[in-house]
Amino acid sequence: MKTLGTLGEREAIRLIDRIVQSDAEVGIGDDCAAIDIGDRYLLVTTDMMAAKTHIPKGMKPYDIGWSLVAVNLSDIAAMGGSPIGLVTAIGITRGHPVDYLESIVDGMNECAQRFGTSIMGGDTKEHESLTLCGTAVGEVPKNQIILRKGAKPGDLVVVSGELGLAGAGYYSMKRNLGLTDCEAALRRPRPRLKEGAALAASGLVTSGMDISDGLSSSVFELSRNSGMTYEIDYSTLPKAEEVGLVFQDLERQKSLVLNFGDDFELLFTIERGAESDLEDITARTGTPFTVIGKVTSGEENILIDNARREKLENLGYEHFRTRQS
Repeated sequence: MKTLGTLGEREAIRLIDRIVQSDAEVGIGDDCAAIDIGDRYLLVTTDMMAAKTHIPKGMKPYDIGWSLVAVNLSDIAAMGGSPIGLVTAIGITRGHPVDYLESIVDGMNECAQRFGTSIMGGDTKEHESLTLCGTAVGEVPKNQIILRKGAKPGDLVVVSGELGLAGAGYYSMKRNLGLTDCEAALRRPRPRLKEGAALAASGLVTSGMDISDGLSSSVFELSRNSGMTYEIDYSTLPKAEEVGLVFQDLERQKSLVLNFGDDFELLFTIERGAESDLEDITARTGTPFTVIGKVTSGEENILIDNARREKLENLGYEHFRTRQS
């Protein structure tokens, strides 16, 4: 019998997509659903957190609430949108202290307020283990929406910020290393809403998404949606310096940067020649952007490492299959 463990999350999503019928302009397979409302799209996204698979030991209830909101807002950011509001659902045991619930909601509220939106409602139910779900609603002008498809051969591949920071935070918490900056990046991710909106308004972006399950996984998603292949130059990746503090072994560092996830940076493509325009966006947002490769029309995605070309493996996090160790 075929199980979800053999299918994996991404194939499960594609299975669902083949079954459901939707009137959304953009539906399953992108960061948000996009619904036509005139000259704009209404963006809707939902994301879930469960204690076993999403909440590292040492993560405080405030951080859990913050993360629930942040990961949903990151999907809005990935499509160049602005948030309108969120609703959340909390499944929690009767044995949890009242102040634990209060702290979760404080984190949710603070994150929403920090990024210019609010919690508009939701649901709370008794559950055998802590499980939370958030739904974010946003909007974007029709001519500015960023989709996962659209890349063309010759386009440049770009990423925002640094990679590996959240992964380093995970191992710092696990080993009590006390690397506070990267631990904060894991516990309280910051959705790139300002950056996503600026990129969308610039007209530079040909495709994009946020990096939630690792760079390699995100590259494969863009590749699948656009029908293109990608060449990524490992030497150009903006690696967080903390990666070298949690792993001295270069291969472990490489795996962390390529595959760990939870950075919630933006991965996108632009037309060649538009690099200088990114500098203006960096000046306005304070966020650096790094060209890490190019779009090709080859047969497979390639990683270039020390002038050696190798197949880029799709080894990012995938539910039903992998667990961080």
